[in-house]
Formats: sequence, structure tokens, C-alpha cells
Amino acid sequence: MRDRVHLVSLGTLAALFVAGGVAAASLVPERVTFDSLDRDPATGAPVRISALLFRPEGSSGDRHAAVIALHGCGGMYSTLKSRRDDLSPRHQAMAELLVGEGYVVLFPDSFRSRGRDEICTVENRLRTITQVNRRLDTLAALAFMQGRRDVAPDRIAVLGWSHGGSTVLAALNARAPLVAARLEHAPSPPYFRAGVAFYPGCIDSLRAKAGYEIAAPLRLFIGGSDDWTAPQPCVDLAARLAEAGEAVKITVYPDTYHGFDGPTTRRRQRLEVPNGVHPGQGVTVAPNPEARADAYARLKAYLRAELGERHDDGSAGAEPARHAARRQ
Repeated sequence: MRDRVHLVSLGTLAALFVAGGVAAASLVPERVTFDSLDRDPATGAPVRISALLFRPEGSSGDRHAAVIALHGCGGMYSTLKSRRDDLSPRHQAMAELLVGEGYVVLFPDSFRSRGRDEICTVENRLRTITQVNRRLDTLAALAFMQGRRDVAPDRIAVLGWSHGGSTVLAALNARAPLVAARLEHAPSPPYFRAGVAFYPGCIDSLRAKAGYEIAAPLRLFIGGSDDWTAPQPCVDLAARLAEAGEAVKITVYPDTYHGFDGPTTRRRQRLEVPNGVHPGQGVTVAPNPEARADAYARLKAYLRAELGERHDDGSAGAEPARHAARRQ
């Protein structure tokens, strides 16, 4: 079930970052807004979501595959006060990598749009922004992207980290009533083509009362020593899905912690985080450059395979057989 990975060298990592266009934060995003399917509990009005949109250079007139990227519990922006309106280094690096691959990329902000910067330091039971709220944001983001002339509506993937990764799982749960209702109308408009989750919390999906079935192929990247979002529930969820014939694949990196694809070079104990495998004892965040390079290389190959090749008119090529069978 698990991939047995061969970790790559730091030299390969550097080459990957240069090839993927993430050596420098050169992309300037467009700020956009759209209405969530979620409602403000105080006013009853739709929550207005702000987002950053990245487009490949020279993309005018072409339809591109797209990726909707979902931030974790720390929000999507830099923690430096002087750069509080810039994406965090991890998110900026991913934007550069994906745009370098030719994708239009949208980063919706589920937190500041609701008056918060982060929820990592909030106990799970006290959080007012949950996977349910963010699933509503994500489905609205999908509709927003499908309405754009530069996006191929049948070639959109969703990707997320940690809390955003859990939201990916929620958005792909074909047994959730909202998702099931949306799938009834597919393929017009189509649903997500694929999903990717980095170190998500998988317990809610594993224990979903109505069961869990994926609406699109799913790729998971997990740290084997993660003490923030436990790896075993994700391994169990992937095994259950695979046994049911679902299109899922998981890679577990041994001796690797939460946030392994982060750009920092030091391991941190976050004692201010009240959740995790051992509540009240803090959690570990530690980069693993070799795992990051391997995961990003696999991510690029996965998206190329799942989103298909673009024709001159911007439309997708023939849909893989397993996709067609899954959606009948």
C-alpha cells in the first residue's frame, strides 16, 4: 500500500526547484473575490472570499488546466509583518512550481475572509472555521474557475496542506450530500479531475457516518513520524479505498514530520498548538528537503497524468478509462 521511496539528493532538489521555476518568487498574482456557498452566521449573506490568482505568462486566449490550492491552519500568508499580504514561502514556491507547469492557480483565503489569520492555536472543538465551511469555499472556488475563459473547466485539480488537505478529502467525499448532489450534474459542469493532500487529518473522513468514497482520483503525501496529523488514519483510509477499487495512492516518508515540504531548515516544537497526536504536549514541524523533492516530482507527474494533455484549442485529451468508469 505504501510507496517505498528512494530519497533524492539535495542537488536534485535544487535542480527541481530551478526547473519548476521556484528559485525566486517572481510571480505577481491578481487579487480576485467570489462568494462562498457558506453564509455569514450573523448576516445570512454569502461569505465573500478573497483569493490570489496566478496565471502562466502568455496565456491570453488559451484555456489551461488549473489547480485550486488550499492553505493549512496557519493561513496562506507570510507570518512576517512586513510581508503579511504575501504568500508564505511554501505557498509561493508551489505557485511558482505549478505555474511553471502551465497551470492557472487559485489560492482562496478561508481565514482572513472570515476575520482570522490562523486557527492552529485554537482547540479543534472550539474552531468556528471547519472542513465543512471550507468545503463550501472550495466548491465555490471550483465554480469561479470554471467560469473563467482561461481555464479548461474539465481539467481542475484541488490540492491542500494539513487543514487544507483535510478539506480536499471533504471536497472529494462522494457520499457527502452536497458533493453527491454536485456529482449528479456532472459532467456538465464537470467536477474536480483529481485531488492531492499533503499531511491531512484523515480521521473525520475515515469515520464519516455515511462512509467515504472519492469523487476523483486522490494522491496523499504523509510524514511517517507526524505528531500533528497522525499518519495511520490516512494509511487506513487509503487501504480501505484501494480495497474498494478507488483510485488512491499514498506515499509515506519514514522519519518525517508535519510540514516536511516547508522551506525552512530547522525543526521546531510548537508548544502553542493545543491539538495533535498528544494534545497539550505540542507538535513537531520539520522540513525534509529530500522528501519534499521526491513529493514535488511525484506531484508534477501525477497532475500531468490526471489533468491530461492540452489540445491547441485548450480542451483536454481523452479521459483515462478509470475516470470514465468511476463517473458513470
